[in-house]
Amino acid sequence: MSHCGQLSTLSRRPSKKDRMYRSSRRSSSLARSAAVSALAVLGLAIIPAAGSSAATGTTIASGPSATTPTIPDVAASESNVPSVTVVAAARNRLTAVYESATATKPFKTFDNRLNFSGRHVFLVIAQEGNAYKVQLPMRPNGRVGYVKAADVTLYQHDYALKVDLSDHSLIVFKGGKEIQRETVAVGQAKYPTPTGSFFLRELAKPGNPRGSYGPWAFGLSAYSNVLQKFGRGDGQIGIHGTNQPRALGTDASHGCIRMKNVAITKLAQTLPQGVPIEIVA
Repeated sequence: MSHCGQLSTLSRRPSKKDRMYRSSRRSSSLARSAAVSALAVLGLAIIPAAGSSAATGTTIASGPSATTPTIPDVAASESNVPSVTVVAAARNRLTAVYESATATKPFKTFDNRLNFSGRHVFLVIAQEGNAYKVQLPMRPNGRVGYVKAADVTLYQHDYALKVDLSDHSLIVFKGGKEIQRETVAVGQAKYPTPTGSFFLRELAKPGNPRGSYGPWAFGLSAYSNVLQKFGRGDGQIGIHGTNQPRALGTDASHGCIRMKNVAITKLAQTLPQGVPIEIVA
C-alpha cells in the first residue's frame, strides 16, 4: 500500500525547546484552532515537532539598512551544492509577498498559524533595495516573490540535500561536503516525485511514531504535479519515516520521500528550516 502526498488534519502544540517553533500560549491556541483547515502534506494526525533539537542557523543582520551576505545559488546540483544558504524567517504572524521589490500590493500572504514549525521561511535569492527576492513554498513549483526586509529576520546555515530519484538516494551535505547518505522510497510512475529546486519548509511530529509516516515528517516547498488534492491535503510533498522499510529503494509513494526512521530522526535533530533540496531524475 502506498501512502503520502501531503502534512494536515493537525493537532498542533507549541514547542518550548526549539526557537523555530512558537513560544507563546496565544500563538499555540491560534494554531490549534486552525489545524483542521491548515495545509496538508501527509493527510494524517500530526502534532508540532515539540522537543526537537534541530539547529536554527546563525542569525545575521537584516532590515532596510542591512547588507545581505553574498548569496550562493539556492539549488544544489549534481556537481555542486551551496556551502551557505541565507534564509528569511517571518517576524510577524502574517507575511506579505509581492511581485516586485517596489510593488505596494501583495499577491500572497503567508500565515504562521499554518506552518508546523510556527513560522514561515523563504530562501533568499537576492536583495533589491528594501526587499529580498525569495523562493516561495507554493504552487507553481519554483515560484519566486519579494518580501520586505522589515518583515523578516535573516539567518544562514551550511546544510543542503540532494535526492536522486533513479538511484533512490538522499544525500546530506554540510559545508558542501557529504556527511550522510540514505536509501529512500520515492513516487510511483503515476505519482512521480517532482524534480527541481526546493527547500525544507517545516517539521512535524506524527501522532503515531510507529505509523506510516514514522516519527518525523519534513514538509517541502514542493507540490505534486499530478495530485492537486490528496485526502484532506493539497498535494504538498514531504520527507518522512516509514513502517514499510522493505519498500525503501523502490518507487512506492504518491510523491513523498520515505526513509528509515532512525535516519529521519537524525535529520529532525540536525537540520533547520530552509535547507535547500535538489531533486533530480
